[in-house]
Amino acid sequence: MNLTSLELAKDRARIYKNYLQMEIDAQANINKLAFLDRGVEKSPYQQHIKNYPDYLKQKPDGLKVISSIPGPNNPLKPTPFPSLGELPQINSQALSFLHADIKEACVCIGTFVDGKIQAQWLGKNALTKAEQWSATKIIALLNIVSQVNTKYPDCDIDNCVVRDGNGLRHDFYFYDLAKDMISYASNIASSNSLAAMFKRFDTRIGLEQWLKSATGNNDLIFRGDYGENPYHNNPKIFDLTKKQVLLSAALNSTKQSNTVSAYDLTRLISMLGWHFHIEQRSRMKGSQWNSLESIVRAMGHDSARYVDVAIKTLGMDTLITSPVIISKLGYGLSSIRGTLETVYVALVRFVDERPKAAGNPAKLRTLAMTLRAEKPVGGSSVDRLAIELDARFCAEVTEILRRLFAEEF
Repeated sequence: MNLTSLELAKDRARIYKNYLQMEIDAQANINKLAFLDRGVEKSPYQQHIKNYPDYLKQKPDGLKVISSIPGPNNPLKPTPFPSLGELPQINSQALSFLHADIKEACVCIGTFVDGKIQAQWLGKNALTKAEQWSATKIIALLNIVSQVNTKYPDCDIDNCVVRDGNGLRHDFYFYDLAKDMISYASNIASSNSLAAMFKRFDTRIGLEQWLKSATGNNDLIFRGDYGENPYHNNPKIFDLTKKQVLLSAALNSTKQSNTVSAYDLTRLISMLGWHFHIEQRSRMKGSQWNSLESIVRAMGHDSARYVDVAIKTLGMDTLITSPVIISKLGYGLSSIRGTLETVYVALVRFVDERPKAAGNPAKLRTLAMTLRAEKPVGGSSVDRLAIELDARFCAEVTEILRRLFAEEF
């Protein structure tokens, strides 16, 4: 019998070894990793990014496409998506298969029931707060849309520029700045300085409170920056259609840390990607899709391509249609903890065409996930450590997607 790539992928040691070899072949090092720094330019999904907002609107029609629903004996039951500010029940055993290097994880599997998304929440230390590095940069973007659309529901953030309140620098479109921040392209400015600027539109406490009220998790701190000064210290969101300022910089206050949980990030990205298919009571405050879709497209340009590699390894790259991969990486060397750390928050969605070969409807599959991994910096060289962590991380993302395809959750 000829085993398929999907079946062969059960051998996780082999997958990890293959990924490690790919790192070595690419002459990867701590500053340029094979998967974390792969870049969207090489992604087979790059040409789909403009279609992501349309793909995310689609739901199974029940005839040509159905939703993947857990079997009757599956202990994991989809439940209605939680209301804003409500914590879901998280199954804390369901991710026990993850490697020990993955310290925290939260996976949320979406299933369509009567046209709405229901969710299964799986966790490994999902509510443990930790430094999530640059993965938290998406929070301020979502907060800006929430603030702007709460005041101006008809505003489309694509028509807005970020203006320097001090008049020293050019205007740039909100979307172009968000994309530059997420892609690390540095076409306009560094990712960290842009992230610090996007955090200027709310007070530190206001932004933290907004996050808590969205996820329902009160045990978090979100009052930090990203190690660089804001690109604009006094930014304004200016709507070119309305010809008015919609949002100005807030008062600055004392910095603290950014420590949030894997669950918080998974909850936010699921609210973004599934906006169309969750009840109004579950949606981000004020947010309208014509503005949120701008963030969706920006997040298509993340330089980390773990999902791309996983789909190809599983032999599924030619068997899926209408793909969406939005994500944000985080990465850093913590001198305090003496560890090298990687974070990845992502939402994937695609139609699995395999069942059609047997005359059955295709299946829509979607999940949101956040993983944080770390390795202690010690004996071996830091470059060796970095490529091992990157290969391991990619192997664990591959295993999560293998289980999604094989319906083994």
